[in-house]
Amino acid sequence: MNHWNESDFYHWIYGLKEQDAHVETCDECRAELERLAAQRGRVLNTPQVSEEFLQKQRREIYNRLGERRRNWAPLRWAASIAAVLVVVFSLTLARYRNSAITQPSDDQLFKDLASIEQSDEPKAIQPLHKLFEE
Repeated sequence: MNHWNESDFYHWIYGLKEQDAHVETCDECRAELERLAAQRGRVLNTPQVSEEFLQKQRREIYNRLGERRRNWAPLRWAASIAAVLVVVFSLTLARYRNSAITQPSDDQLFKDLASIEQSDEPKAIQPLHKLFEE
């Protein structure tokens, strides 16, 4: 017979496989089964908790339930107001910067349009000429 593999041990732990004659004759497989059985026993063994400990724990829970909790609402409001102020300030600053930029005059606009109209090539191609200059 072959040694038990890991799958065989798992099946035995969960009660899906019975011990066979190999386990009774093989010291290595029997030692592994005993080790697994001992470990399973430690895991399944429920700890002994005294009744006094449980009562004390229950009293502490009831005391904490009866305590007044801290009210964090003012702090949440302050954080929300601060966020709104930051957004309003950034929008105001952006609008101020945009208004500080001078708008081109109509004369300048007409000159630019005339120069574009007189040119044979589109304005977007002009940077490409610099790539091919030597």
